[in-house]
Amino acid sequence: MAYEVTINASGEMDAAEVSASTIGYSLPISRINQIVQTKLAEISDEDVYQARATISEVAELVHEVLSQSTPPGTADDWHNFAVDIARSDLYDLCCDIIEKGLEIFPKNTDLLADYLQYGISCGRIDRCKNHYKILSKIPKVRYTWRAYSFSVNWLQYLWERSDSEKELEKLQKDMQDLVIAFRNNMPEDEESYRCEADIFKLIHNRKEEERVLRLALTELKIAPKCALRLADILFDRGDYEDALIQIQRGINDANQTQASVNEGYLYYLLGLAKMAVVMRNGASFDEATANAIYENFDMALRMDKRAAYRKTMENKTKVVISKSSIPVDEKYEELAYLVQ
Repeated sequence: MAYEVTINASGEMDAAEVSASTIGYSLPISRINQIVQTKLAEISDEDVYQARATISEVAELVHEVLSQSTPPGTADDWHNFAVDIARSDLYDLCCDIIEKGLEIFPKNTDLLADYLQYGISCGRIDRCKNHYKILSKIPKVRYTWRAYSFSVNWLQYLWERSDSEKELEKLQKDMQDLVIAFRNNMPEDEESYRCEADIFKLIHNRKEEERVLRLALTELKIAPKCALRLADILFDRGDYEDALIQIQRGINDANQTQASVNEGYLYYLLGLAKMAVVMRNGASFDEATANAIYENFDMALRMDKRAAYRKTMENKTKVVISKSSIPVDEKYEELAYLVQ
């Protein structure tokens, strides 16, 4: 089956069957990505057979495009296509797209790093090794944040599967060297701190992990990912007041930059921390506190309707209602619907 893309009367894209020789020559890769995403959006979680059919159709379309003349597009276009496909958990197809992109841009550090990230998820370990070898020989001054971060992730993957003490020491040193280069070349990027914290977590050094996260929050004006991670650590060990400070920092930082954290989760954690402070102190839920928790949970639901923590919010809200006798105001529409 082959496809031709047209714009229908309502301005939407349609994919119709045509001869195999027509697609690949006229459409840029960014437009092909749009077509594919339109088809993937048709998938319903309630119809497994329809989902499989659509995925099969998308895979056939993508492979036909990849097998023909190279569609016009930049390295960023190929990166975006791969990332969008990966969001649907189609990691094999994602890697096929990256491979085609690397035929055109063989030394692009984002594409090489992308392969490490997604190749692990579909078991293409030998190809990952080859791409990491190429990436590691490229001067670090050309690295993007993805090249650093995904390289560290790849080395962590190898570290977790090694039983050689000598190899473990080498992998740890390689990871630390990457972090040093990362911070030297991109001092304002919080990702280097997150990577370093990952290394300490890997070797079970939680004290150093926390130190690095606090350092990021001291050194950087905007570090929402580090704030959220530190807040999680503090909450899990019962430091609720400190967790509240870091959660608020994460929310404030997230408002000043492109979304790099799950803001819905931040508001969820904020509500939990407020609730935990009250209950640990043996205090009662006054109206202001109860409504503050309701507001946080409602915001979390508005930002992420598929949140895995919906049941927890429902149960915690019912606890607050029971202890305070304060119902959820209708203005907190999402939460009110959840607990009705």
